[in-house]
Amino acid sequence: MSHFSTVKTKLSNHECLVQALTDLNLSPQVHQTAQSLKGYYGGSQGQSAEIIVSGRTIKARADIGFKWNQSSGVYDVIHDNYETVPKLGKDFFSNKLMLAYGKHLVRVKAAELQEKFGECAIAEETNGSVQTLRLTFAGHQEVKQFARR
Repeated sequence: MSHFSTVKTKLSNHECLVQALTDLNLSPQVHQTAQSLKGYYGGSQGQSAEIIVSGRTIKARADIGFKWNQSSGVYDVIHDNYETVPKLGKDFFSNKLMLAYGKHLVRVKAAELQEKFGECAIAEETNGSVQTLRLTFAGHQEVKQFARR
């Protein structure tokens, strides 16, 4: 039976989440206050979210929502499993979305570290299903020489 489910996440950075959804061609709608989600039967079932991916975007009959959870400091995903899994795959939230989100989060953190350590280069490498982002800082290195006696 079709219904909305709420899934806890570790998604805490608003900008990285929106950019990740955009990278995945999901055209997120961003709102200052939570807006009602459209469910399978047309109603919201009392569910709302600040970031919404319209069901039409993925050719589904229910929206996907990302609602800020004030108490945990992360976004909860609100979606209809019967609609999202056939369209996006069962590992979409745990794999594809987290990879896209992680790439943006690494870049944000690298920019913060760059202020402390100097110029930063980011290299991407993919080996099968493993993707690696390597940060290299060109900051000052301290070299010490010791004389042997």
